[in-house]
Amino acid sequence: MARRRKTVEFRIRLYSGQDDELIRWLEQFNDKPYGVKSQAVKEALLRGIGSDPGQPTAAAIPALDLADVRKVVEAAVATALARFEGQVSGAVPATPPEEDEETEDLLDSLDAALTLRDDEES
Repeated sequence: MARRRKTVEFRIRLYSGQDDELIRWLEQFNDKPYGVKSQAVKEALLRGIGSDPGQPTAAAIPALDLADVRKVVEAAVATALARFEGQVSGAVPATPPEEDEETEDLLDSLDAALTLRDDEES
């Protein structure tokens, strides 16, 4: 059995003298094939909410796992530093343990602040 797609319809009134720019914009689609005007309006609405037409909306983009991002960055830094091994003069001081803990706490709070979780799907 085929599933029916939900259709949402809305009407908008444009007033001469107040919405002339929009009226002129819509009139350019009058001689175009069926559906072109609707598609143009949809694309304009998507741009208006900050979404790129043809790209997934923010709700469809999975949340970033910052732990995975961190692993990639750490690996890239380690690789870059390995290229310079023996070329850097002077000793690098070790980070005191309390600074490491503070850094970990900051990264954990950043992870919590930046990770998008959809509570509705729970």
